[in-house]
Amino acid sequence: MNRVNFLIALAGIGLAVAASGQTVRTWTSNSDQRWSVNGNWSGSNRPNTSSEIAQFGTGLQLNPELNANNYTVRGIRFSTGADAYTVGDDNGARTLRIGNWSSGFIENLSGSDQVISIATLQFQSNSTISTTGTGTLSLSSNLTGTNRNLTFDTAADISVTGNITTGTGTLTKQGSGNLTLAGANTYTGLTTVSAGAIVLAASNVFADTGRISIASGASLQLNNLADTISRLSGAGTVDFGSAGTGQLRLDSGTSTFAGSFVGSGELIIGAGATLTLGADFTNTNLKITLDGGTLNLAGYSLTAGALSITGNSTVDFSAGGGSVLAVDSLGFASGSLQLSAQNWADASDYFFSQTGYAQGSAPLNQVEFQGWSTADTKWQAYDSQITPVPEPATYGAWLLAGLGAVGLWWRHRRRRA
Repeated sequence: MNRVNFLIALAGIGLAVAASGQTVRTWTSNSDQRWSVNGNWSGSNRPNTSSEIAQFGTGLQLNPELNANNYTVRGIRFSTGADAYTVGDDNGARTLRIGNWSSGFIENLSGSDQVISIATLQFQSNSTISTTGTGTLSLSSNLTGTNRNLTFDTAADISVTGNITTGTGTLTKQGSGNLTLAGANTYTGLTTVSAGAIVLAASNVFADTGRISIASGASLQLNNLADTISRLSGAGTVDFGSAGTGQLRLDSGTSTFAGSFVGSGELIIGAGATLTLGADFTNTNLKITLDGGTLNLAGYSLTAGALSITGNSTVDFSAGGGSVLAVDSLGFASGSLQLSAQNWADASDYFFSQTGYAQGSAPLNQVEFQGWSTADTKWQAYDSQITPVPEPATYGAWLLAGLGAVGLWWRHRRRRA
């Protein structure tokens, strides 16, 4: 190779290194746990820049401890074949900054279960936290960063027991594994479950103003716990769990959901919130509570267990007909509350209750169909329908009474003639 070609090749290598913009520092210590000691890392240089990756690999190394604040790395990697590590800190109050203002990451490429227990991981950029092998990843750290978007890509499960406080940043769940959340998270960006499941390990892991979108084939598993969000969308599954204690409250805005509700629990639609159906739903183990909100059937059917009214609420049967609401029972938290049935059309929309009630008494005298009064609301024993329209027998009585009146008028007219 002549000198010119050698210089060109060397320049190409230099450009490739510059393009990658990152240096891997591998933990090598089996005698000292301190992150800050250069000799504990390959190249005798501790990672502390946004272009360096802190890597943990094979061998019998000690678990490292971050022993000073405000170290910065591009990312944390547990390499293929890595043994199990717990990456912690020395006093339970350290912060490690992750990312290079463009991207950052934490990845477990190994088949070993890995733990990060540094008190705070502060993301300097949008970042991806992933497992690509069979090893899980457990984060007890608080995850912070100013409006940072976090993506969790789970081949094996990932759990976060710390708080996610990334401002208006989003959270995206990818991969077939589970993401388990247990912190008092305050991020307000959209939560998207694209694949696999987000599993609750504590109640109230989402901000009350948060929004959740669940793709078809993915799920939100409440795990018998309770949470409040703003809006719900998508075509995936909300699994309440099997104990009957799972609870999801929609607190504001309009949700359009075309997925499924499975398990046993309670769906609450709060004041200022509207749930619009995008598909037919059947789950008699699900209690529907209208706490001042609106259930818009939108031409679909909803079959559920109890329907409970705890605030003045609306069921919108939607113009165009074909809406069906079928429940086991109907109840109100107090006698002063009212349920308004809007856009209901006779012989097109249906409101069924398996439990019968007397006309003029609770709860029927608290149900008002648009264009009718509460006194008109009745339960029909022969088809279990709640309706304001008189039964066919009443129509027959009206018809006979009308014919009788016509007959009396005709006989009276003939006598006068």
